[in-house]
Amino acid sequence: MLATAAALGAGILLAPHAAAADRWGPGYLIPDSTGTADASHIGAYNVPAADALAYCADPELAGPDAAGGYSSAQTFATWTSKATGKTASAQDVARAAYVLSKYGQTTYDEQAAAVDAVVYTYLEAGSTYALPNGKRALERLSYPNVDPSAKKWATGYLNEAKMFAGPYTINITPAGGPLKAGEKTSVTLDVTAASGHKVPGVKLDLDVSGAAAGAASVTTNADGVATATITPAKDGTVDFKALAKSLPATKLRAMTPNNAKAQRLVLASGSSAAEAEVHLQTKRDKGALTVTKTAAGTGTPLSGVAFEIKDASDTTVATGKTDSKGVWQAADLEAGTYTVHEVKAVEGYQLAADQKVTVTDGKTTSVTVKDVKVPEQPKPKPRRVTLTVLPQTGV
Repeated sequence: MLATAAALGAGILLAPHAAAADRWGPGYLIPDSTGTADASHIGAYNVPAADALAYCADPELAGPDAAGGYSSAQTFATWTSKATGKTASAQDVARAAYVLSKYGQTTYDEQAAAVDAVVYTYLEAGSTYALPNGKRALERLSYPNVDPSAKKWATGYLNEAKMFAGPYTINITPAGGPLKAGEKTSVTLDVTAASGHKVPGVKLDLDVSGAAAGAASVTTNADGVATATITPAKDGTVDFKALAKSLPATKLRAMTPNNAKAQRLVLASGSSAAEAEVHLQTKRDKGALTVTKTAAGTGTPLSGVAFEIKDASDTTVATGKTDSKGVWQAADLEAGTYTVHEVKAVEGYQLAADQKVTVTDGKTTSVTVKDVKVPEQPKPKPRRVTLTVLPQTGV
């Protein structure tokens, strides 16, 4: 960034950590692109109209003193370089916003210089001001008075932003199958960056309706994953919402100079949020009823016997026939009392009497129904019949 010696004042010959640098903000006084000593500043600017430290965003244009004042801060989702005329990619805008919002507000000269270098790298991609190979970018970080750690920090910020810059997505994943009323269930959450990496250290506020108990908030661990435990109160739907409201910014906050020949300023502020909601189904394990049909006395299984199950209101809820082993099962029965009714007996057997059976959630109740053979009717004994012979008459 260019700044005149007159504008900087008489203190420009002081050490970089002294009042000369502090006049502008954390950072270092360096030669400008023409080689004029101490005519430029790499780092942040204390701009009275800004609500945070500001960083110059237009290399080769005049510094903030030439701006004639600035507009109020505005949000920019896109950014076009005044030096190259090229529009930065959405990815680079988001990465610049990430570094500015996370590391731009600082009192450390090295950190401010590193952030400044990163801003130019993303917003002036491919230019001489962009790391890792831009000539001017390397010059700005290599002057004797610039701490070598500034370049190392800048490289670190670039690598971190590549992994963890937004926009962000929250993923909510319940463990296992359907939730069960009254049982604890684990739910895993993660916040995924644009690169697909899971972001560590993110606090998620949870809102769970339809659950008897659950955590109010969780924070992602070093692997970028958090776990919440919920207990559904009853059958139905559990609405599970997660909100991360203090994520790094994904858009730039910037101030525009009244003088178009001065640099725009991007601010070390801003944040973004992400939210997600899933609707989890809660389901109890219903009961089942197994009917075994045998012949009384012999215990022989009877196949093909028709049954129906009636609930307490005498409504038929299941029908079926016994298999070759004399067994039939009715599944997915609500807890309650049922009547086992034999519809039609096997030929030669009598209908069995109805039986009352209690079914409970998650269990199978067994009942044995025995058919008794139809009693054989006694055969009539033959009687002696005496025929009386009538006398014959002649003609």
